[in-house]
Amino acid sequence: MGQCMGGTSSAPTTRNRNSGAEPMRAASAVAGAGANSGALDRIGGALWGLYIGDAMSMPTHWYYGGAGQVQRDYGGPIRGYVQPKRELAGSIMNKSSTGGGGRGSDAGEIVGRIINHGKKDYWTARGSYHYHCTLAKGENTLEAQLVRLVGRSLTENDGQFTPDDVREKYMEFMQTPGSHNDCYASTCHRMFFANLVKGKPPSQCPDNDNHNVDTIDGLVMAVPVILSGWSKALQQSQKEAAGCTAVTRNSKVLPQYAANLTAVMLDVVAGTPIKDALSSNAGQGLEAVVQSAHKRADPVVA
Repeated sequence: MGQCMGGTSSAPTTRNRNSGAEPMRAASAVAGAGANSGALDRIGGALWGLYIGDAMSMPTHWYYGGAGQVQRDYGGPIRGYVQPKRELAGSIMNKSSTGGGGRGSDAGEIVGRIINHGKKDYWTARGSYHYHCTLAKGENTLEAQLVRLVGRSLTENDGQFTPDDVREKYMEFMQTPGSHNDCYASTCHRMFFANLVKGKPPSQCPDNDNHNVDTIDGLVMAVPVILSGWSKALQQSQKEAAGCTAVTRNSKVLPQYAANLTAVMLDVVAGTPIKDALSSNAGQGLEAVVQSAHKRADPVVA
């Protein structure tokens, strides 16, 4: 994951210029009227941390060469917001399908015409572009923009997760030219809109290619929903987190990860130090599911 926090970008676009207060508005809606200042601060901190971390890591999305590759491309460690490279040796965008999920031809029109408008040229088989070459420094990736979308849905629905509302906002956002500036869209999004174009009902458009959908980025959109569960029964919070992953992905694997991540995050929101939360039953449950994933051929942690 590597994903604009409009309030920090040196050249914020119109769509992001007023977004700086969004994390705290979303935090207030998520926390509810009964939240103490500590819980509200931790929820807001979690959202700010997500957006900041995403914007900072975005230039090195899918870098496998470690510190040496970062040194070669950016002249040293990344310590702030950095403009991503335009071209990236080893990029697989030139091998990815523009008409659906996974690898394939660049002849499809899902990318460019239905979603990620005007970005298809960066997916050409003849090119080798950075996945986020169209983003400015400090700008978030599509995945973090979708976290903001979920936060807005919670804000407008009194802190309640409403799958139909999130789905409607998602479809509108993705199909609206200029709604975001990212070049890349993962397999789950390309598959969703390929199914929508084929005439499937929106609720049946989430799909799975058994490789690129059961992945850790599938948990990102669920973070605001997880945080909204701080005052609910744990089982209900876990169910809603899994429901959020299902808005865009048809995965039997992600709900288990969402459940364990929910337990850990809600312990931290309640005031448990992170170290203690990771060593608790919740943390051990998360560790166990990750360890078991390593034994499978295609784990979520890949």
